[in-house]
Amino acid sequence: MIHALAITGPTASGKTAISLGVAIALGCEIICLDSMQIYKRMDIGTAKATKEEQSRVPHHMLDFLSPTENFSAQAYKEMAMEAARDITYRGKIPLFVGGTGLYLSTLIRPDVEQAPESDPEYRRKLEESLTSEEKRIELWERLRQIDPVSADAVHYNNTRRVIRALEIFDATGKTKSYFDALTKKKNEELEVTHVTLDFHNRENLYARINKRVDAMLEEGLFNEVKALYEDGLLGEFTTASQAIGYKEMILVLRSLATMEDAVEILKQATRNYAKRQLTWFRNMDGAIPVYADDDDGNMKPAENILAECISIFRKVNK
Repeated sequence: MIHALAITGPTASGKTAISLGVAIALGCEIICLDSMQIYKRMDIGTAKATKEEQSRVPHHMLDFLSPTENFSAQAYKEMAMEAARDITYRGKIPLFVGGTGLYLSTLIRPDVEQAPESDPEYRRKLEESLTSEEKRIELWERLRQIDPVSADAVHYNNTRRVIRALEIFDATGKTKSYFDALTKKKNEELEVTHVTLDFHNRENLYARINKRVDAMLEEGLFNEVKALYEDGLLGEFTTASQAIGYKEMILVLRSLATMEDAVEILKQATRNYAKRQLTWFRNMDGAIPVYADDDDGNMKPAENILAECISIFRKVNK
């Protein structure tokens, strides 16, 4: 059994600084838990730990993939587990750090059978057959006969979900509820104590985001994106080209937006992403919130947040 720690939270919540303090205090090595920091040359826009920070604590799974390549959550899990095994073997503690909730969710689940990808032609045919309310009810009734658990969880008017459940059964002979149950199982090789940074007053986070975007621009975000773009490393259909901070600067490079407009788009996109991250981590089983501000919304000193995280990890891992 691998006993690991995790520090998550929304962008600009202070994960990097806290993780360095935790790693030094508890003897950890850091494994990147960020879907964009895996890419080479994408440093400023992903808020990657600096070379100096990386020299203080060993980091894993940074800078190993070309921006032209895509990378799945399952591929991440395989590499991250290998890194965690190696760290544990050497007597250190794996510390997962980042804001990609899907990666952490995939890590803590076992390798199980996956539901098939959606079939657009199957969906189109069924959607075209739903010409009345009676037809929608009839389709839902078919689902109820096959998979009553899934049927009870969805209204007959939610045809998208009804069709998806039927599609899974018709493709595999197994119900959607069967696959849903598999996702609730735990990875028996990995036990994770998970702290997530949170905010009582979301405006505090938004202020940090706006400040970070301004700092990234001062550090040379536009030139970083320009160099990658001109080297052909940010192709239109790659994951990297859709990264927040990169796609907005690409608009400027393509003369589709002014820098001023792109910066506002970037700040809003980052705030929206942070909201989704907060929701994801708050809903994760076992996540222990550590608030960066107090009940009145006043920001806590960074050393207090660090001390709280270290205390939690020490208590849980006695």
